[in-house]
Amino acid sequence: MTSSMRPPEMTPERLMRTYLDEVVARGRLELIEELANADMVDEANQAFGGPAGRAGLVAHVKGFRRNIGSLQVTVDRIVAGDDAVMAWWSFTGLHTGPWLGRPPTGKPIRGSVFSLFDLVDGRIGRYRLFLHAELPESVVLDTSRPGHGSAP
Repeated sequence: MTSSMRPPEMTPERLMRTYLDEVVARGRLELIEELANADMVDEANQAFGGPAGRAGLVAHVKGFRRNIGSLQVTVDRIVAGDDAVMAWWSFTGLHTGPWLGRPPTGKPIRGSVFSLFDLVDGRIGRYRLFLHAELPESVVLDTSRPGHGSAP
């Protein structure tokens, strides 16, 4: 099925909004099965040695939600095309578990994220992101460039 054959209720913009509002913010991990292809690539998850495919996206979201307590997500903007969608979003919470190679501080954390989904057959085929978080030190993760990496 091509993206032009995607059900009208699941436009690229709706897919991203569902991912951010329902999966990331509310923890509805069961929705990942309908949003992402089984063989999708989550570049952030891969950068940290997580599992491949859809299971990698589940692990990514679980880890984020487990290590950022009192999570609040704000979607600032979504820009969608036929086969790709990008969101600029931010989050706040408490750094309650190890994250991005840093031990938990119990202190407030905030970040800004640009998430980009390449879509295949109307579902997530590849997930790239650019993250800037304050832990309180500044941390950047950019999966769009070779070597990905996290830099202080």
